[in-house]
Amino acid sequence: MAKKDLYKFTIQFSEGDPLHQQTADILNRQGRRKAQFLVNAVMHYLHCSETPDIPQPPPIDTNAIEMIVRRIMAEESSKPIAGEQSIQPPAQRSIKSEQINFGDASDLLGEDGIAAIKNTMASFRK
Repeated sequence: MAKKDLYKFTIQFSEGDPLHQQTADILNRQGRRKAQFLVNAVMHYLHCSETPDIPQPPPIDTNAIEMIVRRIMAEESSKPIAGEQSIQPPAQRSIKSEQINFGDASDLLGEDGIAAIKNTMASFRK
């Protein structure tokens, strides 16, 4: 779907980010000259020899996430469910968790990310 008006934008700044707050304050002081201010700022930024590179977050490694999910599923499937007999894991597994380097993915996802995956997997088991 093509953009309806190529020269009209709506943007929203993050209230929790001090740089966004400062930028919004500066833009609000421009009154009806916001567009010209933004044009000047962008053109200066692009053509200034001292402009630093904008850091980009590393791409999400979906293979690492998939391996983590598989490891968690394997760990969870080996735990006995309350009131039931222990479930035996399948005889053959294509990937063993000992063969996977989860350090990089764990660093990428953090403790909260790993916990979220574990909670999601636990919800699927219910």
